[in-house]
Amino acid sequence: MRVLMVVRPASGGMKEHVLALVRGLVARGHEVELAAPASSGITDAARAAGITVRDVPIAGPLHPIQDPRAVRALSRLVSSGGFDVVHAHGFKAGFIGRLAVRASGTKVPFIVTAHNHVLTRTDTPAATRWRYRTVERSLERYVSRYIAVSESIGHELTDAYDLPAEKVVVVRNGVDVTPFLEPQDPDAARVALGVPVDSLVVGLAARFSAQKGLRDLVAATPELVRRLPGVRIVIGGSGPLESELRGQAVALGVADSIVWPGHVLDMPRFLAALDVFVSPATTEAFGIALIEAAAAGVPTIATRVGGVPEVILDGETGLLVAPHDPTALAQAIVGLLDDRGTAIKLAEHARRRAIVEFSPELMVDGTVEVYAAAIAERA
Repeated sequence: MRVLMVVRPASGGMKEHVLALVRGLVARGHEVELAAPASSGITDAARAAGITVRDVPIAGPLHPIQDPRAVRALSRLVSSGGFDVVHAHGFKAGFIGRLAVRASGTKVPFIVTAHNHVLTRTDTPAATRWRYRTVERSLERYVSRYIAVSESIGHELTDAYDLPAEKVVVVRNGVDVTPFLEPQDPDAARVALGVPVDSLVVGLAARFSAQKGLRDLVAATPELVRRLPGVRIVIGGSGPLESELRGQAVALGVADSIVWPGHVLDMPRFLAALDVFVSPATTEAFGIALIEAAAAGVPTIATRVGGVPEVILDGETGLLVAPHDPTALAQAIVGLLDDRGTAIKLAEHARRRAIVEFSPELMVDGTVEVYAAAIAERA
């Protein structure tokens, strides 16, 4: 099978998803090419994996000049490539991709993977919801299948976008957890972060954006410090809210209890420093970081949003709390740090589930099945 993968500038979860998918497809003997902007953050890694990369200038937001150029470039590639499937990731790549396939005059099946919530997010402006829904509904007839990375995303596609249920298939994200299974030295990991070796450590690494719920974690810190003197909250990453979050910590008098290590390059070592991994997100389509923490054997507390309950089974593989509730978050963290027996049991169950149920192999198998069904239907 010959597959053209289309992505816009990608980072984080989408980037890792696409790389795992193309590697898995190639390992199964399929031929894959990647169409992406040179600045997308994924092209170098794809080339290193032996993937042919085609530079297609897909801009982030809708762009009246760049978008027609991208459609023309991608259309030429589709016309000349002899592809069996064209597979786009995300709204923008899906928009450009289906116009390009239509313009190419070919009958190649077109697949779109939806990675993130849009319509069901409370912070999405009404005008944005209308635009996304209108575009998706008007161009749905050019899509053979939609792949949702979680049941939560699948429900958004069928219920909020009102797309045909027979076109929506859930193929859960697969995560290569191999690096997180290797033993790590917790003391060395804490020294690297500048955290006292004998302290209790809670944290995460994320983009400093509103949907990650970091304001709630900082707001929960005074109660954590009051009940667990000497606790350290480690918030790795960077982003537009960094100054605000640091200012919030100062205003609450907990600046000395929060560590800001910046961008995390070695996630397995970072996770080894934690007693509890926490994800206070206000919206989350799936939560790849939750799988990584589980594989690393770190007990996890997360918010009950989006696809998170599909990853964290409350009381079985971690604890779930309501979003936007710093008090509940603090109570759950304190409870888990006080009850190490429960923490260890949850972590052990989560690790086993991460290895068995969220493997890249299952994701690739499910995706190939979608391709085969779309090809057979088109034929």
